[in-house]
Amino acid sequence: MNTHGYTSFGNALKSAIATARYTQARLGRELHIDPGQISRWTNDKAIPHADTVARIEQILGADLSVPFSASAPEHELYVSAPVTGLRDEDIAPHNAAVTEVLAAARAHVNSWYWPGEDVRSISDLTAADIATERNMQILRNASALLYLQFHEMVHPSSSLIQLGCALGWRLKTTIIVQADLHLPYMLEGFGAVAASLTFLPKARIYRVRAVSDACDLVKRNGRELLGLT
Repeated sequence: MNTHGYTSFGNALKSAIATARYTQARLGRELHIDPGQISRWTNDKAIPHADTVARIEQILGADLSVPFSASAPEHELYVSAPVTGLRDEDIAPHNAAVTEVLAAARAHVNSWYWPGEDVRSISDLTAADIATERNMQILRNASALLYLQFHEMVHPSSSLIQLGCALGWRLKTTIIVQADLHLPYMLEGFGAVAASLTFLPKARIYRVRAVSDACDLVKRNGRELLGLT
C-alpha cells in the first residue's frame, strides 16, 4: 500500500492498519507494544523509532517512509550537558562520557541535537550569542530534553538555562547525573514540587554511580525513559 498522499504519519498509519484489516490491538501484539502506544502514533501524539516503522511496514505491507520522514522532527531529542560550567581539564572527559551514553541511545532515538558534541576545550566554543540563538530555536522544536552530567560544575552553565526552558515549556525531560555530584539546586526535590504544581512537567531524575550505569539505564528503557513515547 502506498501512503505517500497522507499529510501525517498518524493518518498514514491509521489507513495502513485499516487497509490490512488489522486492529491497533493486533498490531500492538505483533510488535510487543502496548496498544495505547499505537493509539498515540495514529493520533500524532508521538512517532516510533525508524526500526519500528520498518517492522510495521513489513507487518502491514505498507510504505510509510514518506509520511514518517515528513512527520519526524529534525531533532527529536535535545541533549544538554554542561561545558563552560566545568573545569577546563574536565571538558574532554565529560564529552567522552556523554558520547558513550548517546551511543547507547542510538538504537532508540531517530535524531538528536547536542550543541557540545564537538567541544573538547574552551577554544572550540562558538560565539555565545550565535550559539544561544541556534540552540534555543532547536530546543523549542524538540520533542524531549536529556540532561547529562558526569563532572562537577564550578561555574554557571548555559545547560541549566536550557534545562529551565525545557521545564518551563513542559518539554518531556530526563535528567541523569552522577551520584557523587551536586545536583543543580533547582532540581533538589523537584519531583515533589512537580507533583504539587500541575503546570510543571513530570521530569525523570536518575542518580547513577558511573557512565556505564547511565548507558545500561538508557539501553534497558529506551524511548520511554527519554520521553519519546
